[in-house]
Amino acid sequence: MPKVALFALTPLSLVLIAGCGFSGAAKVTPTQSPASTSSVPSQTSTSPSSTNTSPSATPTSSSTPSTNAATSLSSSARATTPSHYGVINTTVTSEIMQDLSKSHPGIPLAYPANLPPPPGPGFGYLTATTRATSTSWFVQLLDTNIPLSVDNPTIANHLSTLAPYVGSWGVTLLGSSLPVSTAPERAGVLRSQNPLWASSEAAIKASGSSRIAVGQNGATLAATAYTYNNGSKAKVMWTEGNWTIQVVGSTVTKENAMANSVVNYLHTHYLPPYPGLIMVQMTSATNAVTRIDWIQGDQLLHVATRQPMPMNPLVAAGMVVHWTQYH
Repeated sequence: MPKVALFALTPLSLVLIAGCGFSGAAKVTPTQSPASTSSVPSQTSTSPSSTNTSPSATPTSSSTPSTNAATSLSSSARATTPSHYGVINTTVTSEIMQDLSKSHPGIPLAYPANLPPPPGPGFGYLTATTRATSTSWFVQLLDTNIPLSVDNPTIANHLSTLAPYVGSWGVTLLGSSLPVSTAPERAGVLRSQNPLWASSEAAIKASGSSRIAVGQNGATLAATAYTYNNGSKAKVMWTEGNWTIQVVGSTVTKENAMANSVVNYLHTHYLPPYPGLIMVQMTSATNAVTRIDWIQGDQLLHVATRQPMPMNPLVAAGMVVHWTQYH
């Protein structure tokens, strides 16, 4: 069983692997849409009370406020104005799933119904590269300056000059080399496979800590703010059910503000009822990138959003909330 590190944020040399992809321009009308996107819902949430641990089962969903609905796109061109929590692009998701199902039939596939929106105007077209083995598969979303099909061998020549690495998602089947039968084992696997978690920022290495509140308007939770190197670095951490959430990379004040938006979103949009780790890495006073890993049965799953923007953690969480099995 290969190591799960295949899902770390990969450099271009690993990302741009020509698979069984197509050539030419991206399709505007997909020949096969993922089942759940034939009619676009407003927004769905996974019920936290679900206890189904089957890796092939889709957790129960329920409706949430339509004001948080994603923007629907009919082609691979990216929206010029960011929506609240993502965009729905059946053209790209259909082509990705078709590529993987043709090259590796029989492996369980899934996708986020919501994909990351562009951080602002000036971005181009959404495409992807894919790679898979008998025990894992990986999708890298990319922004290009011309429309290109998934796995097109010329993608490397047409990456946008702004921020070409949009995000990723993937699944690895766990084996004996990564045991997850106990809570400490699961926590260890989640930390070791999330590239934004740093052992240097473990709680036991903090130089100080304090209890703070995160969330607003009835969604307040208790969190711990850790400081490192006599206050030059900080981390805000809290838990929601089986999930651990950490915001790193800035001051306690700025991390607290980012944590508030995450807690507010998750107050009405539920994560799957499985053990998981959300790492939010702040890249400026208001922007961040995010990596999320969770364990569902014998699978280790991940999503990542790599274009810095204030809503980045919410977009990543929305990808998990809208995780959909492909049939």
